Amino acid sequence: MSTPRAYQPARPSGASAYRVDLDGLRGYAIALVVIFHVFVGRVSGGVDVFLFLSGYFFLGGQLRYAMRPFPNLNPWWPFWRTVRRLVPALVVVLAATLLGILALTPELMNEGLARQFTASLLYFQNWELTIQDAAYAAASDTTSPLQHLWSMSVQGQFYIFGICLATLIAWLVSTSKTSKQSAQRLVVAVLAVITVASFAYAARFGFEGTPQNYYSTFSRAWELSLGALLAFVPAHWYLPQRGSWIASLTGLVMITATGIIIPTSLAFPGPLALLPITGAALIILAGNANPVSTVLASKPMTWLGSVAYPLYLWHWPLLIIVTASGGFTTPPPAVGVAVILASLALAHVTYTLVEKPLRQHGKRPLSFDTPVADARASLRTAAGAGRAVGGAIVAALFVCGLAIQPVWDNRINQADKPLDPAKYPGAMALLGTDVPKNKPKPNPQLISGIYPPIGLQECMIFLPAPADEMPRPDCAFGDLNAETTVVMVGGSHIEPFGIPLDILGQQHGFKVIPFVRQECPLVIGGEDRFDIVSEVCAEWGERVYQQILDIQPDLVISTSTRPGGRAGAAGSAADAVPDAYANLWANFADQGIPFLGLRDNPWFFDPFGNPMDPNVCIVAGGTEESCSMPAAKAYPEPDPAAGYLDGMNNLFSVDTAGWYCPGDTCPPQIGNVYVYRDQNHISNAYARSLTPLLWGELVKVFDQLAVVYTP
Repeated sequence: MSTPRAYQPARPSGASAYRVDLDGLRGYAIALVVIFHVFVGRVSGGVDVFLFLSGYFFLGGQLRYAMRPFPNLNPWWPFWRTVRRLVPALVVVLAATLLGILALTPELMNEGLARQFTASLLYFQNWELTIQDAAYAAASDTTSPLQHLWSMSVQGQFYIFGICLATLIAWLVSTSKTSKQSAQRLVVAVLAVITVASFAYAARFGFEGTPQNYYSTFSRAWELSLGALLAFVPAHWYLPQRGSWIASLTGLVMITATGIIIPTSLAFPGPLALLPITGAALIILAGNANPVSTVLASKPMTWLGSVAYPLYLWHWPLLIIVTASGGFTTPPPAVGVAVILASLALAHVTYTLVEKPLRQHGKRPLSFDTPVADARASLRTAAGAGRAVGGAIVAALFVCGLAIQPVWDNRINQADKPLDPAKYPGAMALLGTDVPKNKPKPNPQLISGIYPPIGLQECMIFLPAPADEMPRPDCAFGDLNAETTVVMVGGSHIEPFGIPLDILGQQHGFKVIPFVRQECPLVIGGEDRFDIVSEVCAEWGERVYQQILDIQPDLVISTSTRPGGRAGAAGSAADAVPDAYANLWANFADQGIPFLGLRDNPWFFDPFGNPMDPNVCIVAGGTEESCSMPAAKAYPEPDPAAGYLDGMNNLFSVDTAGWYCPGDTCPPQIGNVYVYRDQNHISNAYARSLTPLLWGELVKVFDQLAVVYTP
């Protein structure tokens, strides 16, 4: 990864002024990242070393300039210099990644990845991954090809901070009576506070944190600020030359051993991250007049250091695209070797033809220089004109990259429209409606970004919300003026039924009130409830139950079964009725509140029990047969809820198995309509097509309950 030259204090005797060996160390750290990503499937600590060296090099260089006579106080120039160093290679790799995905692995392209392109270009990918709840995962056919760019975002954010800090120091030194020594003490104090506070924040979980902690700028800041602090270590604090090779070798061993002895990425950037970072600090403090540093300063290692940045950019998307296009769950060793060789070749070409030519090679302008005029004059030279053309190409690619997300969002909006029931009958095909020969819709590549109205209108409660957060009073659907009230409750699996219930409510005169929370089927009591839902969800359910008692609805609707496992992470198992569900229904019966349970839709799994999105399977080139699932894997006979919801005590059930799995299989599409939004949620389009089938069941319940409705 690319970094500017470092601010260096005087070196011990026998050491050169510029630490060429640290270029080699940077290359070695990134080589570890690549090797562990490809062959081991976990983090190596190399990124932590890279961030540490970024702080050491970059802020040192900024401060060296700030304390020179006559510094230019315009922060644009260091920012522009940094952009020219980092952005061209990033843009080229992102453009190539997009083309590779569209040509070889279109199944990887989705709404989340479109957002990640924007986040990567604008250096907030770490926060985007946090928003998407994307834990840092090993290479597989489902991992984001842009996952690795979180570290570039952290680095970019720190660079902006470093530029601002250095500009402040330059202003203090050049325009006030602040001495260079006082300014340096101020910088050290600021960096020390950041280091201590950030380390404490990163270590708050102990030795194993969370995915959010892994990506957080606040958790990562100490790695960079500690590196920056090391740039202020005076020469006489360096380790004695005699025996310095032992310290340097020890540091290299610590860095190398990190990925071997620390098994989880969630250990970073907590206390265990001190292992590789202490190793890097030992190599720096040992100086460069020892055999270990001589090896690190050798031509092969410094070449690896020069291409480290583009190597880091290239290796991960190549690995993911090759893994997915080859149909591998994880990359075989031979594929890994090929990926590394291709990444090294592309990194060298990118460094030689893109990064190095477009870099700003001249010194930073001083206050009396004329950088704009000098830049205009350089355009009259062949080299200057070439850089201008290259810059224009990079700018065009950058703009195109920013267009990916809005273009994708527009395609989703176009796909999220009611389908012609004559051409796309969907579930009506189950009742005998003719199915013409048409390509099924919505586009299976876009369908994952089409969400039900309840969530889009912010009437659904999402995971981070506290237990007392309820839907807004205006979150109601159907006929808002009707006297008949239907309450729909549960997790995200009941959410799509808001579409047919809204239509039916308007047609037949009843109001629909949703109490829907992500990963939160409604439970109250039951010994197994914490096996199904979180404590927050369980508390939320108790509050919702009290609200239902206050409302006294004419009917409550929810799902009645689920496969084994916790909400949001069910396993490959036939559906069943948890005790907590049965306990809820018994309470409804005691309170005289009618309940209608809809058998849950299938959760899709491949023959090996791994989660499978049937739409991704189709986009990847699978046939409908290969992208289907045996009905017996999802549905035992009979409906497990039928024994509880048998019509007695106003408790009713609908066996919906035939809605999703007609015959012996659960297909990806029915009646020219794709059934699923993802691995376990039905699509808006298919939910809409279920409207007549749902009414056929609902009207029976209304009639038995003598509920008032419009025929």
